[in-house]
Amino acid sequence: MAERTLGWIQNPSSFENLKNVVSVFDKNTELYKEILNTKLPKLVEDLDLRMKLISEMKKEPLEMDYVLLKGHGIKSGQNRSDAECSGIVQAAITTQGGRTYTDDWTADGFLRWGISIGLLDYDTEKDTVSITKLGEDFVHSKSEKSDKEILISTFLSYPPAVRILTLLANGEHLTKFEIGKQLGGLGEAGFTSIPQDLYIQAIELASETDKATIRSNTEGSADKYARMISGWLSKVGLVQRVEKEVSAKIGDVEYKVKIGHSFRITLKGIKELKRTRGLSSYSKTNKIVYWQMLSTKGKDRDYIRNRRGHIIKAISNRERNLDEIKTYLSENTIKESTTTIADELKVIEAMGLSVKHSRKGYLIDDNVIKLEIPRTKISKTNVLELKDKVRNRLKYVDHRYLSLIDLAYDGTANRDFEIQTIDLLINELKFKGVRLGGSRKPDGIISYGINGVIIDNKAYSTGYNLPINQADEMIRYIEENQTRNEKINSNKWWESFDYNVKDFSYLFVSSFFKGNFKNNLKHIANRTGVNGGAISVENLLYLAEELKAKRLSYGDSFNMYDNDEIYIAF
Repeated sequence: MAERTLGWIQNPSSFENLKNVVSVFDKNTELYKEILNTKLPKLVEDLDLRMKLISEMKKEPLEMDYVLLKGHGIKSGQNRSDAECSGIVQAAITTQGGRTYTDDWTADGFLRWGISIGLLDYDTEKDTVSITKLGEDFVHSKSEKSDKEILISTFLSYPPAVRILTLLANGEHLTKFEIGKQLGGLGEAGFTSIPQDLYIQAIELASETDKATIRSNTEGSADKYARMISGWLSKVGLVQRVEKEVSAKIGDVEYKVKIGHSFRITLKGIKELKRTRGLSSYSKTNKIVYWQMLSTKGKDRDYIRNRRGHIIKAISNRERNLDEIKTYLSENTIKESTTTIADELKVIEAMGLSVKHSRKGYLIDDNVIKLEIPRTKISKTNVLELKDKVRNRLKYVDHRYLSLIDLAYDGTANRDFEIQTIDLLINELKFKGVRLGGSRKPDGIISYGINGVIIDNKAYSTGYNLPINQADEMIRYIEENQTRNEKINSNKWWESFDYNVKDFSYLFVSSFFKGNFKNNLKHIANRTGVNGGAISVENLLYLAEELKAKRLSYGDSFNMYDNDEIYIAF
């Protein structure tokens, strides 16, 4: 089976180009004939590849190979703008710069968009794509009004769009961050969402020159999905984009920021949501759920897809309680706790399926199509085993913070790891604090009463040994905080501490610790006179649980900084 990430679309937005891509699959369209007879002969220099693409377009029925549709990537040392045309769909899209073809990455995005909303059909086993009846209607539509009505039908079969409409249906005015927090994998590595208050903090604490960059570049993957899908819905009149003023308190000061990517549902949107649910005189809309959309990132992606896929199968058209779902999973070689299953049901609902819950159990109140689960047995990695172990011990802390485990073991996720750590500490645990990050600043700070902590996050899949150069970096932060001399560091990051904080500590947070780190913790304390510690992501979550459960006081938690690793007994 080829690896395709279906179901979650971040970048394509042009309905015109979407129509062009779908037109490739209909031999009666003018674009099909132009690509076959003119564009491919002109654009594809490699003769063998050109003949292969032309031959593919002449197949009957027209069910084309995915790789030949999207083309191949750039050669080593090339920029995307230099890439040659190498795929059929590439030739269907004209770029904003006027080039008569696009790159494989953009082509792939439009292909996945057409498949995910049901204009195109994807054969998982053969890795081929063909047009659907709705796709044929779309390419032969002669008016913008007709286009919109067809696209509305497709969006109502696309669960993430239905999820967004559902979130907006009670009349709330939501930003992309407020939607993203409740969309998809609920915080897991492929569905990160920037906490809105931390976004506001970042803007208000930034220099004037940095504010615009933060506004344009600060969003998690789920926030980006929310923005993009809401943008489609606004183009067809189901939602309205309306700027929203939001606020957050930093220390004792409340700041307000206007967020442009904010949305409200329209009357038409409410009407169409009733249609998808099968209310009034409407028939219920089928929901397209490809196995590939059930998880998007990480080494355990396929296992999680299987787990979620079997839960969907277990409660489609049949009500089952948690123990019955557990038994069903076991019969399909997946052994899970009822705690994990309960969390996965929340994720399935956040992906856009209608999960009903009664005293008898759970039921998916949707007609799910396209879900085919591979028969191959897949085992968990150690990281997912750890995540599920911690999940069973968290009774008070919101389980969306389990995403910290994914992020801590992902060496490419440092920024998200920093953000979600501070989110846990200030929003879940009610420390005061700020995520700082950037040049010549610690990753974050927190405080409670007179106690303050300087935090450094390190995401490492193989553990963190705290090398001496990074210990020295923490020493610089501590000394800057002690002297508070803007001539030494003009960004004055220490001013983000509350004025009444007098006693300071430091903390390193990582996946786990190894090597010589304890000696370097003592080195920091000896040089600065400030005590600190190191805590694994597992123990950080246990610490959060102890504080939230009130089995550990906030005051006593600061006594744990003794230049060693912090363990929480469970």
